[in-house]
Amino acid sequence: MPYEHHGKWWGTGNRCGHNPAKGEFERYCQPVKKGRLPATLQALVDGAKAYYTSPGLLPTLANLNGKANADGNPRCNRSEARAAESLVLSAIIQFTEFASLRVGTPLADGGFKHRSCAEIARVAGLLAPGSTPDAPEPSQRFWRAFRRLKLAGAFTVHLQHEVKADGTKRARPAVKLLNPDFLLALGRVGYQKFKEFRDWCSNRIKKARRKYREQYPKAHDAAEARRRLAMAGSGPKAMQKQRRGKADLPDVNDEKELQRRYNREAAAYFAEIVTNNPGASYAEVNKLVRIKYPPYEEWLDRQRRH
Repeated sequence: MPYEHHGKWWGTGNRCGHNPAKGEFERYCQPVKKGRLPATLQALVDGAKAYYTSPGLLPTLANLNGKANADGNPRCNRSEARAAESLVLSAIIQFTEFASLRVGTPLADGGFKHRSCAEIARVAGLLAPGSTPDAPEPSQRFWRAFRRLKLAGAFTVHLQHEVKADGTKRARPAVKLLNPDFLLALGRVGYQKFKEFRDWCSNRIKKARRKYREQYPKAHDAAEARRRLAMAGSGPKAMQKQRRGKADLPDVNDEKELQRRYNREAAAYFAEIVTNNPGASYAEVNKLVRIKYPPYEEWLDRQRRH
């Protein structure tokens, strides 16, 4: 049983001061935006926050250990882990460009600014002790939540090279694409509304880029030329590689990569059931999902037997 001491909550396993009753949303640093967030975006952020108190919203994440309780229900992860996952997911959603589901900001000149994990950690309020504005460093707690979200099928990742304060480079995993099924499983936005929102985002980007191209034709053409020159190699194969984009970074552990595949499939199935059964409770949806996708260890045992 946790108990309070000098305003902190101990008894949660690692004496971090986490209060299981309320989460840690005071850590969250809302990115500065003009006006209110679009309704669909706000709904998704609210869903990510609601996951903390309602882990059934994202069963592939909440039951990441793949185990079941004695009553057969999936065993939920600890509240401390959910608090970090909720913060990181909220920050990622805020930084997502929904036309392409990439995490970053589209530029008027046709380019794209990817958001680093350090930026995501800053908004999530999960920077390492000793971090500075000039050299932000994600905490180990951030990385644990980031890895769990990836394993749960929330997004794919690729390697992104970041420049350190001393000028040296290092490779860090960065979010490549959000999984729409994972977001829709939150139950806050349906497929049709989600599609309409993505179309709206796409039209805004096209309009901004068309305006930029008309106002600054030389700058636009120069930026396009630089992007073509930046491609690795040359010729048709390089062009094909550029169109495909950077490949997803698989987990170095084959077992975890298999679990990620299971979670992505389960999330897609969960979102499908939520969409086709709008009046169903999450308990009813989870029951249907578990028929096809039981806890991971049981599912894996089935796969091996067949």
